[in-house]
Amino acid sequence: MQKYTNLKIFSLLILSFFILLSCENNSLELKTDTLTIAMDRNGRIVALSDENNQNYLVPDLGSALCQIRINGQDILPTQLTRKGKYLLVTFDEQNTTLKIAFTQKHNYITFELEEIESSEEIEKVIWGPYHVSLSDKIGKSIGVAYNNEFAIGLMGLNLKSCGGFELIPRERFGNTAQRTEQGAVLQGFTKNRSVERLENSCLQELTQTVPVNDSDATLIGSKFAIYGVPAEQLKELIPEIEQEEDLPYLTHQGEWLKNSLYATSSKFIMRFNAQNIDDCMEVAENAGITCIYHPGIFESWGTYPVREKDFPNGYQSVLECAQKAKARNITLGAHTLSNFITTNDPLVSPVPHSGLQLAGVTYLEEAISEDATEIMLADIQMAPAYEKDKLDISPEELRANENKNREAFAVKIDDEIIEYSAVTKNGRLVLTGCKRGAFGTQKSNHNAGAKTGRLVSHYYKVFFADINLQDQVAKNLANFFNKTKLERLSFDGIEGAMATGHGRYSCDRFIKFFFDNLENKNIIANSSDVMHYSWHYFANESWGEPWWAKNFRESQLDHRLKVQKELAEDLMPRKMGQFRIDSKTTLKDIQWVMGLCAGYDAGVDFYISPKSIHENPEGNEILSEIKRWEKVRWDQTLTDEQKEKLRDPFSFYQLNDSGAQAQLVFVESWAPETGKIQGDNDRNTLPESILKRESGTVISLDYEHVNMQKEPGQPTFAEWEFFCAGEKQKLQFVIRLPKESNEKVSGLYLKKGVVQCEIPFVLTPGEYVVAQADGKVKHYSAEGKLLATKPITELLVEKGKNTILFDYKGKGREAGPQVIVNFKIKK
Repeated sequence: MQKYTNLKIFSLLILSFFILLSCENNSLELKTDTLTIAMDRNGRIVALSDENNQNYLVPDLGSALCQIRINGQDILPTQLTRKGKYLLVTFDEQNTTLKIAFTQKHNYITFELEEIESSEEIEKVIWGPYHVSLSDKIGKSIGVAYNNEFAIGLMGLNLKSCGGFELIPRERFGNTAQRTEQGAVLQGFTKNRSVERLENSCLQELTQTVPVNDSDATLIGSKFAIYGVPAEQLKELIPEIEQEEDLPYLTHQGEWLKNSLYATSSKFIMRFNAQNIDDCMEVAENAGITCIYHPGIFESWGTYPVREKDFPNGYQSVLECAQKAKARNITLGAHTLSNFITTNDPLVSPVPHSGLQLAGVTYLEEAISEDATEIMLADIQMAPAYEKDKLDISPEELRANENKNREAFAVKIDDEIIEYSAVTKNGRLVLTGCKRGAFGTQKSNHNAGAKTGRLVSHYYKVFFADINLQDQVAKNLANFFNKTKLERLSFDGIEGAMATGHGRYSCDRFIKFFFDNLENKNIIANSSDVMHYSWHYFANESWGEPWWAKNFRESQLDHRLKVQKELAEDLMPRKMGQFRIDSKTTLKDIQWVMGLCAGYDAGVDFYISPKSIHENPEGNEILSEIKRWEKVRWDQTLTDEQKEKLRDPFSFYQLNDSGAQAQLVFVESWAPETGKIQGDNDRNTLPESILKRESGTVISLDYEHVNMQKEPGQPTFAEWEFFCAGEKQKLQFVIRLPKESNEKVSGLYLKKGVVQCEIPFVLTPGEYVVAQADGKVKHYSAEGKLLATKPITELLVEKGKNTILFDYKGKGREAGPQVIVNFKIKK
């Protein structure tokens, strides 16, 4: 009997050995109907395979199921075991185990962090990165990589489950999915938001990041879905996940908003009020536009009172406008800059809210009286929070520019806000040029040791809320929409939420809190940026501004076209951005933009007014043309071949919509006046006061040059290709030395071919010269005072492309100041 027992035990041991050996050699597999995720015992994903066993995982890049961050270091797991419906992910050296619940559904798998055992403080749990070979199309914000056959995606299933990685620089789309050399990478994370930290953001260094005051503060509850499906099923799967996992799911008339043409509907941006609402509606109706959107309805941002002169009874007056509009099948909307707080808002003045976002928090080294103009702070290490490039403004300039848009350099001490104009160090942190009792606060004495912090600001001269006050700001905005029944909003400036130090999580949080407190959640909302969680809320993305170029067709055209592809890949309904219709806009301009929009199945937004239509000689025709194109786009009567034609930005067509099938009649081709599409960073910053823009003239974008010899003997001149839209003529120009430069420039010249035009003046910061085809160049002070006039050698430019050289006297390997040149020609 004993012998049999021993033999049985020995057999069981042998069987256990082979089971263990098998477990070591085989991976753990989780499956859906169309995806298999295989993981090894070290917590690495070794395969992401479709039904045909094609593995889309890029080998040898170490795609871990998850990682943890401790003391700024990302740490890979050492062991993965399965225990029923849980995965135990172990990090041996850190004595840490994550208990992760998983659920295998028919078309996606969820992973949720339920418990943490650790002796360490974990800063972040990172899901991925997951490296896949798919890269034809990338949905950056929603988090999917796909080709025409298959798609693999990662989706955060609650607010704390953020897509991608933390951003310091701003991105207009997220980075949950990113293209790589090998294909694409998917990644998500959840951050410990329960402790106060110092963080740098794109807005401010040394931001005092306060803890979140709800369950999002902890890592527990971090939850993601991984899916792999045939690409044609993406737009069926995502709304299914939204509904199954209680994510935002917005519809219009029963249709998922991302599939609805209504999501792309165009709007007129008009300053409607209680007096002119009927006139505004008439303009919209004549153009077939069903939304009127106010660009500046609020007296202040933060608590959102409306302008009394436009709406005498406040929200009630706005509601009455909305009711009038609804009776005519028109919706109203209103614009704000998300969480920006204006300095005249009750959250700032007369008593600043304790939740205003601070940076560089320290304390007073010495007591100050209510009239002190210098403030000594205790911690020199906080100096970067107080220093900015524009802090060379004098106290006189500070007072002179008090009412102009300029970043507010201000500190908060107790209940007083104090503006300052400069920072000195020399071993001590001192704020000088102080203006006491700024923004309507009360100046007072302050004791040594009083808490002091820089109010995080922006050059729009606004402040920001911390993460918790921001929740209330979002509720305030939702209250306005509830009371007025408006139905359209753009979360413009949403990147400002990163002022909290919580990154793009705070952007998502602002939008979620707005919608959570909204009675009618199926409004049309978009944003200047698209984030991972907020993707579910947005009907479209519409950014492209009309003021970057004087020509109707050229302003940010490069961006407008590039973003159409990104939006399509991100499964987002498309818009072409904003344009402006004024007295000079032509019918051809409208044919061009409406055709371009029809080609891309994109809506468009117009700044317009009853006055601009009245003053435009083609005003009524313009409205009719918009109506015809919108109807054709709405009815979807254009063929794919016609849409392909319309996507050419340099040709446009007349629309013949009288028959059952819309016809296109070629009108003309055109070329940008500057010879190239305006890029994201191309601008014309030349003030109207320097060079008037008469009819029939073209003023170029800024050409910028810094003299610096990078290699011995290498020329330092700039070589510019300038496009002349007119016939052969004398070249006119302006050369500027920006006011913020810290040195003079001399030896300025322009050269075309063998002809050189030398500028016989030395420019000090802020000064400029103007040459206007009369054989002379005029020298002006920074204030616009004429200093001198001298003759010059004139340059002739040919129609089309011209090469122009430009330079000034430099200092060899040391960089000189930036000089800006603008050219002017007659068409």
